[in-house]
This record gives sequence, structure tokens and C-alpha cells, in this order.
Amino acid sequence: MFTHRLRLGVAMASGLAMIALVSGCQSSHKEQVPQAPATVPKGTLTAVTSDAAFVYLDGKWEVLAGGGPNDQPSDPLKTIDFSPKGTLTATTVGSNDDALTGNSVGLWLYDKGWQQVTPNGDKTVAVYGWSPSNVLYAIPDDGQTKGIWYQSNGKWQVVNGSASFGFINSIQWSPTGIMTIVAEASDGSSSVWQYVNGKWDRLDYSSVPFAADGLQVEWSPSGVLTLATSAHGVWQYVGGSWSQPGGVNSPIGNVTQLAWSPQGELLISGDSKKALGLWQLQNTGWSRVGGADAPFAKDGIRQFGWSPTGTLTVSDSTNGKIYQMESGKWTAVWNNTPSDSHSVIPITFGWSPSGLLTCNGGFLGGIWQYQSGTWNEVGGDNSPLKNQAAAPFAWSK
Repeated sequence: MFTHRLRLGVAMASGLAMIALVSGCQSSHKEQVPQAPATVPKGTLTAVTSDAAFVYLDGKWEVLAGGGPNDQPSDPLKTIDFSPKGTLTATTVGSNDDALTGNSVGLWLYDKGWQQVTPNGDKTVAVYGWSPSNVLYAIPDDGQTKGIWYQSNGKWQVVNGSASFGFINSIQWSPTGIMTIVAEASDGSSSVWQYVNGKWDRLDYSSVPFAADGLQVEWSPSGVLTLATSAHGVWQYVGGSWSQPGGVNSPIGNVTQLAWSPQGELLISGDSKKALGLWQLQNTGWSRVGGADAPFAKDGIRQFGWSPTGTLTVSDSTNGKIYQMESGKWTAVWNNTPSDSHSVIPITFGWSPSGLLTCNGGFLGGIWQYQSGTWNEVGGDNSPLKNQAAAPFAWSK
């Protein structure tokens, strides 16, 4: 279960931040577009360039703008997602942003115009998350206000006991609604905590090898808390202690993504020279998905996932292609790659509510959709996202 948060202090954070900055280096399309509605309708494709956010309505892109220069983000837009009830949430890269960690960002909501989120009066946010009940939690990043803050009755309040943590890398909720965080102490060690009945519980951390790693938290279909680590593979928390799934070592140490197939099988991938290919855990052993002859077996993986009908899809970060498993074979469905390998920009993909494979075009830029074996740029030549490489996109809820 992916949650709405900034992924900071984990292995993949630097890659995402750099991709966002690459997007910001592209020339901006200045064509005038109509003003968008006050809120984003459910199921609407939404995307951002470095300096504006757009929604695709009635066959055209419309800009999300505020009422004046102070009513909208002034720094480059970096990420977007939506609250459980559909409120557009965007982050911006601040003027003192660290390109490798993504610190010092602004957090904005779009609801009848842009509104900046200022927990306890602070304008920079390190990490945020929406609870299943649609409550916004945010962690200030100015070094003055400590702890996790949430909105209640229009006021910001601090979560009991959260001010004692060091840097908090992520915040999300278990399938049963338990707040779960990854915290980093002053000595660089990472730990996982859960907020249960008004108290913080540190999950057993004795004699584990990954305390110095960047950590990503996920849950299995049955609700088992699982970690992707930046140097020691995958771990799960069962019976009050950590162990490796299947009782065997992970084939790669630096895990940048883990996910479960529709059949409940665990898959992991990496995006570095020491963590290549896509791997699957079966019968207490790991194997390469598609075997050693898979087209991406020796490449880094930017992203993988399953279509609504269960088609496994992979974005290859080495060559910029997208592959799908069709009739037991891998087929490259996106072949628009640059002649110069140094110009490859890894592609992010997703599926529309109607099931159309959609991607941000890699080095080509724009937002594209795949239907009946053909890719078409959303909005065509008039798209304000044309030539905007690696543009973040999502659909409203």
C-alpha cells in the first residue's frame, strides 16, 4: 500500500529528486490555457511542470491557478498526489533545497485555489501524510518546531511524544490504521515506530543488520509489515521480531521497490549497479522474473507494477523502455529511447481509471497513453506539458 508522503532518507529519494530537477530544466510551454475549476473532479488526470499544475478536462489541459501571485506556489513544483477524499496535494522545491535529499520544501493544497500548509506557522515541511480518515499530518523542516503535527478543528496539534524523535523519514498507516514512522537518530541509525493507544512502540531492534540503512515501509496482503532496505535486502516483522521473507537472504541489497503480485507473491527490484533486475520470492527461494534472458535482467528497474487486469509492467531505467509480460513473453511497448544512452530519463507509468497505460514520456516529455497498440500524447501538440521531461502525474480520487 503506497501512501502519500515524501520519501526522504531512503535509497530511491535521491533519484526521484534528481528526476524532478531534470524536469525543471526543460523549457516551459507558455501557451495560454483555460482556467480550471475550483476543485479537481474525481478521476481527473493531473500533472505538473516545474512552474504550474494542470488538469485534463473535456479534451483539453486547464491550469490550476490562484487568485494572485501570493495565492499559488512560487517555487518549482516537485510532486503531486491526492488525499483520500480527493484534495490535490503538491510539494515545491525551496530555494535552499538539497537536490539529494529533497529537504526544505513547501506543501500546498488545491481546494478552491492554492493554500500553503504551515504546521504551527512553519512554511517548510520535511514529510507529510494523509491518514485513512483524511486527516493531514505534517512534520516541519525548519529545525525549530519538532514533532508530528495534525489538523483538528482548524488548529494544528502535535502528536503526543513525537517531539522526542530525531529526523522522521516517512509517515504512513498500516491496513488497520496504525500510524507507522521511520525515524533517524543523531548517530544515523534508523528505527521503526508505531503509535498505538496514544503511545509510541519501537519495534524490536536488537541484533538486526539494517539499523544504518535507509528504510521503506510496506505491508503484505495479509498485513505483515515489511521493510525494503538500502543495503540489506528485505525484512518482515513477524511475532515481535525481524526476519527475512522465506528465511533466505535477498538477492539484492539495495531494494528500491517491493510489491506483491495479485496472487500475493513478493517481488523486489533495484536501481543501481549492485541491485539489478526484478526478483520474485517463490517456494522459499528467489529467482529473476523472466529468467536470466529477460531484457532487463542486467539493468536497473525504475518501477514495476500490475495493470488492473494483472499484466506485469516494468520501466527499465537503463534504456528508458517499458516492458509488459504478454503470453509468457516480455514485449517492449515503449521504444522511444534516445540514441545517446546518457540522455535516458527513466519513465514513470500508471493506469487511468479506465485501465489505459499512461506514462510521462521519458526524455520526450509530455503525458502519453497506450491504446490498441498505439501511444498518443494527451493533449497533442497543444499540450502545455509537451517537452516537459519526467512530469509527475496522477488521477484524482
